[in-house]
Amino acid sequence: MRKQQRLLTALLLACLVTLPRLVAQDAPAAAKKALLWKATSGNNSLYLLGSIHVGSKDMYPLAKEIESAYAASKTLIVEVDLNKVDMQKLTMLMMSKGMYQGDDSLWNHVTPETRKKVEAFCDQYQLPVAGFARMKPWVVAITAATIPAMKAGMDPNLGIDKYFLDKAAKADSKKDVKEIESAEWQLDLLSGFSDELQAKFLDASIDQANRSLDHSKQIQEIWLSGDAARLEAAMKEDSGPPEITKALLQDRNPHMADIAEQYLKGKDPAFFVVGAAHLVGKDGVVAALEKRGYKVQQVPLR
Repeated sequence: MRKQQRLLTALLLACLVTLPRLVAQDAPAAAKKALLWKATSGNNSLYLLGSIHVGSKDMYPLAKEIESAYAASKTLIVEVDLNKVDMQKLTMLMMSKGMYQGDDSLWNHVTPETRKKVEAFCDQYQLPVAGFARMKPWVVAITAATIPAMKAGMDPNLGIDKYFLDKAAKADSKKDVKEIESAEWQLDLLSGFSDELQAKFLDASIDQANRSLDHSKQIQEIWLSGDAARLEAAMKEDSGPPEITKALLQDRNPHMADIAEQYLKGKDPAFFVVGAAHLVGKDGVVAALEKRGYKVQQVPLR
């Protein structure tokens, strides 16, 4: 049971960028782009890199333009500083917010059709149905969105933000690290949805996992292509509950833009790494900074 709890906590931290999920699309031809933008003000600059939190070795080494942008920055800005998360505390919070107590179970909160989908998912991935029955719908939804990626060989320890956090944690690093949110805040966000929305979230997540078992590989292909338009188009085809998509994406973007602007108004360059879905589109951080009068350009690769 403890092993399962630790796994679910790791999944929670690893998977936010996949929500809202991106649908599978045909891979494009290789492009000389990266999901990296440079924003400039009168006195300073800020690099914004779209991250995927669950990666693979195929993503490395990173383009020299990305590494150079990081090297030129004094501060690394991330959604959550994963290297400083108190995993024991977070696991306890997840148990209290994400697990049913007493005789209650998942089956009391979802339809018989959804129960069949969950049982089939567990059977497919050789997961304990009894353990899933103790979880609330949002926890099962996250697991369903993440397990296929990990089975396909992807790893939270190879995520883009984790890569840069590990670089910043080295003894010879002089980087400051700033987290925009916190793991506890993200946990509260996910656990705060109504029972009805959680059930819809779970049903959509199971359906997506069944349709696109190589879904995370497709996300990786989009990331490697640097094709912001393709990323935005994929986001628009997400089939999840719109209320959850809004809460996980659009509602968080203004605060991220505020933090980015705070550093743009400073004197030292910074390197801003958040889930790629937060940067693109009319409601994304890049568009928000442009609306505030900053010059923002996608960095070409040579």
